[in-house]
Amino acid sequence: MPSVLALLSLLVPLLAGTPAAAQPAQAPDHNAIDCYCRAQGRMVPQGETVCLKTADGPRLAQCRMEINVMSWNITSTPCPEA
Repeated sequence: MPSVLALLSLLVPLLAGTPAAAQPAQAPDHNAIDCYCRAQGRMVPQGETVCLKTADGPRLAQCRMEINVMSWNITSTPCPEA
């Protein structure tokens, strides 16, 4: 029966050579990902503003990233009259 030391001498080189051990995980670059909000049947890119109906009447809202989820930032600015 092989000793524990002999088994470790076989396993350590295998584990050390794995790509996961060689490179640390990197956080995703959210600026490089195409993210969209949805409104009025269309997809709106991050940073763009649209007019949304709210309880206070139509207001401008901006599509933005909130933690890791796309969401609308409703402003107090009324929508411009067309």
